[in-house]
Amino acid sequence: MPRFTYRAKDQSLHVIEGTIEAESEAAAISRLGSEGVFPITLAEIGTSASSPLRWLPTRVSQRTLAYTTRQLADLLAGGLPLLNALNLLARQTEQAPLRRVIEALAASVRDGRSFSDALSEFPGVFPPLYRSMVRAGEVSGGLEATLARLAELGEHEAELRSKVVGAAAYPCFILCVAAAMTIFLLSYVIPKLSLVFLEAGQALPLPTRFLLAVSHLFTQWWWALALVAVGLLWLLRQSYVSARGRAVIDRAALALPAAGVLVRKLETARFTRNLGTMVSQGVPILQALDVVANNVGNAVLRRSVSVISDNVREGASLASALSATGQFPVFVSNMIAVGEESGTVDGALLKIASTYEREVDRVIRTLTTLLEPLLLLGVGGIVMCIVLAMLLPVFQIELVVQ
Repeated sequence: MPRFTYRAKDQSLHVIEGTIEAESEAAAISRLGSEGVFPITLAEIGTSASSPLRWLPTRVSQRTLAYTTRQLADLLAGGLPLLNALNLLARQTEQAPLRRVIEALAASVRDGRSFSDALSEFPGVFPPLYRSMVRAGEVSGGLEATLARLAELGEHEAELRSKVVGAAAYPCFILCVAAAMTIFLLSYVIPKLSLVFLEAGQALPLPTRFLLAVSHLFTQWWWALALVAVGLLWLLRQSYVSARGRAVIDRAALALPAAGVLVRKLETARFTRNLGTMVSQGVPILQALDVVANNVGNAVLRRSVSVISDNVREGASLASALSATGQFPVFVSNMIAVGEESGTVDGALLKIASTYEREVDRVIRTLTTLLEPLLLLGVGGIVMCIVLAMLLPVFQIELVVQ
């Protein structure tokens, strides 16, 4: 049976070390917990023992995090202390990796650490925006309200992502079917039909010769095409990973006629909602801008938010700094200017976010409505070109016979 070394704290908060036999890490953790021992590090003998809590997950979905945050906010609203709420939430959580994260948070809070400091140990699970808002909530004494706002923010983010993914699912399916059907025709059907034309010995028209050449390429040089495709995908990925390549790709995405409008509205909605939520919870505007900049997906707009932060730090108003970038609609800067005049910047930002979320929904519906018939026409056009190219020699034979 595997043996594990552990470093843990007992119920008196004394650090203890030892070894334990168990079938797995999960079994070792469960056995230590039943004995009232809370592990800090755990490693199987014969492996590296210096990796703390390596059994914990590095990422949780946006929807799962929002749901868990909502549960914690409800428990705090019911009057439970934070430590008791975390322990109860851990028992209610069905996903084992997330349950272990919550148990680790409870152990940190039990040791006297603040909740925000405990969250910082799991940067892959809790993003900077989440940790900054929790820290602000602890300072202001409104942790329960902060968690409720974080849950709402996560639900909005998950809903937007779901709409985008749902809108892209059907076009991707049609394109995959079209590609599979075209490859099947070029690699299997056309080579068999070409034998008939070769046996007839007649001169083939240009479209048919071109189609046969493409079919020959797919049947004889498929391995070279596969290598080229893999190479192009690798180059695209490397370009997207690099800062310069990512900026070029994201700038091109913003320049696209319809998709660019959707990307800009989507990022504007995300930026203003995140910023408005943080400001409403008492996070200083400069700190909020720095945190929100990391959550902007488009590299061009992310750079613009960083420029806005620098200008505000130098004394410019948020509205004028945002307008100077030229990357956000005039409506956004005008609404923020009104909010600055009335002292309700957070409310103005959240109104802008709601407006652009509705715009994103409308643009997605419009694009989906237009793309469906266009894709069907495109697929039909490809099939028609292939069929006509193969029928042209047949028409020529009939003309010669007549």
